[in-house]
Amino acid sequence: MRAKKTQTSDSEQMGKRPKGRKRPAVSRTVLYLICILVISAVLATTGILLSNDLFALAKPDRDITVTIPEDASVGEVSKLLDKSGVVNYGSFFHLFTSIVYGDVEFRSGMWTLNSDMDYRAIVNAIRLNSKSTVTVTIPEGYTVEDIIDTLVENGLSSEDELKTVLQNSDFTYDFLPEEIGNETNSLEGYLFPDTYEFYLSDSAETIISKMLGNFENKLNDTSNGKSLMELCEETDMSVSDMVIIASMVEKEAVDSDDMLMVSGVISNRLNHASEYPYLNIDATIQYVVGHTELTDEDMKYDSPYNTYTSKGLPPGPICNPGYDALRAAVQPTVHDYYYYVANADHTAHIYAKTQEEQTANIEAVQNQRDAENDDEN
Repeated sequence: MRAKKTQTSDSEQMGKRPKGRKRPAVSRTVLYLICILVISAVLATTGILLSNDLFALAKPDRDITVTIPEDASVGEVSKLLDKSGVVNYGSFFHLFTSIVYGDVEFRSGMWTLNSDMDYRAIVNAIRLNSKSTVTVTIPEGYTVEDIIDTLVENGLSSEDELKTVLQNSDFTYDFLPEEIGNETNSLEGYLFPDTYEFYLSDSAETIISKMLGNFENKLNDTSNGKSLMELCEETDMSVSDMVIIASMVEKEAVDSDDMLMVSGVISNRLNHASEYPYLNIDATIQYVVGHTELTDEDMKYDSPYNTYTSKGLPPGPICNPGYDALRAAVQPTVHDYYYYVANADHTAHIYAKTQEEQTANIEAVQNQRDAENDDEN
């Protein structure tokens, strides 16, 4: 006898689910959880990085000089600070400043900031406020002593405070020689001559740091083509030697064109040291004796700065040279001259290839001076 077939209704068949249909739902749940974890991790990491920048947590200690243009907006300043390395996230700095300070205005000019400053400290250091400022011009060729006198005369600091900073502060700029000593003139050559705006409340260290930061900016400035640093690297010249040569050029030359010629003479002598061991630069002796009218005794002065008795370059710069002198030092005019003498009225130099030509030029200049003196008498 055959068993009866049991028929299943359509509704019952539809109620049954094929096996294995639950796995896709589980997979979607896992993927969802992974996405949540990844997003949370990204947000947490981003929050840590932004907080580190905002509150200056574990940021490097590095002085950075920035130049803020006239009427710069918050966005422009934010990009500038980001590009220079003062902040790591310019957009976040922009957002913070706009929310916390509103329509804040920034003071134009050159400012030395530090990469370990938090956002509030940065804004407060450069925003326009009621602090009194003073504008000071440091001419090309000023010595450290001249700069000290100028800063004191303008009421920015005392002589003792400035000398203490120059002797004891540990400035960490890469361009400074490894051994700069602890003398007052140890930074000679690196306090860039320019027009500065200082707060009357600025410390002596802030003032000196701003000038060093300006030197660093000029060293890496590419607005005139290759930077001074790039030219030094191409010619295998150290920054220290460039500054020493530039300081002599600054003191000896009468204008920017003459700087290139004077630098060419120095370069020729250095490159042919066996024939021309002494640079014979009057300005190096003037630096150590303290006056310009040199006597026979001055010319014999026992000092490594006396380039008539000591071979090669002096041990350090003799002033703080300007940009033109620095560029002339590393990019001199190529010529065959090894001597020069100032003309009768000191408005130009007369160049010579040999000692005989130099002697004749000196006699001609002296004769002209004597004739002018006779006419005056």
